[in-house]
Amino acid sequence: MLTPKQADAAAEQAIADYAAALSLSSHTEVRQALEMLISKAARGIEKYCGAEVAVDVLTRTSGHLMRNPMAQQQKQ
Repeated sequence: MLTPKQADAAAEQAIADYAAALSLSSHTEVRQALEMLISKAARGIEKYCGAEVAVDVLTRTSGHLMRNPMAQQQKQ
């Protein structure tokens, strides 16, 4: 099993590879492609853990984004 830091780096690389493979050229295309990844990940969680868990993960993720906007992180 990867450490949390290794898993974070692997996820970042997977997203970069996915975006490059799709030859995305606009912010809209990036948003749509990553939205699909979020949806597929949620469906994967639903398949193995149930809908309630998948919704909980999405809700917690949404809350985390609201509390910790990336613009703040980039300033640090």
